[in-house]
Amino acid sequence: HAALRQKNFTLFTQTLLTEVMPRVQSEYRVSMKREDRAIAGLSMGGGESLLTGLNNIKTFAWIGSFSGAGINPPFTQDFPSLNAKSAARLRLLWIACGTSDRYVTSTPLITANRQLVAWLQSNKIPVTFVQTPGMHEWPVWRNNLIHFAPLLFQKK
Repeated sequence: HAALRQKNFTLFTQTLLTEVMPRVQSEYRVSMKREDRAIAGLSMGGGESLLTGLNNIKTFAWIGSFSGAGINPPFTQDFPSLNAKSAARLRLLWIACGTSDRYVTSTPLITANRQLVAWLQSNKIPVTFVQTPGMHEWPVWRNNLIHFAPLLFQKK
């Protein structure tokens, strides 16, 4: 199970960085600056956004996760080079989850998200943590998106 999870996350990140982004950059006029790049997702996409974004801070300045799934302790395994110094380059790290989100992977998502945020804070990594009433459902994500999106690409 853990090996398959790791393989899927690795393939997602590899495909995004080596296939999708280069294709978009070749087809459209887009900024190549990290300050102009965000990654965000919900549920498994939230977990993928955290894994990809926090392990590629040189590529992404804005990271968002909504009810992020698939992230469990020990977090040093998923984020081996993440520390306060590298995370200082982030413009925004946003993690949001419904307070009743009991969607179970290996740990209920609200519990796993709270554990991740506590680990980030204990390592002095700035994070905005939003706990919204609700479960693993669209109204929770819509409310979080309404508050998250206007924060993107703002000047310091």
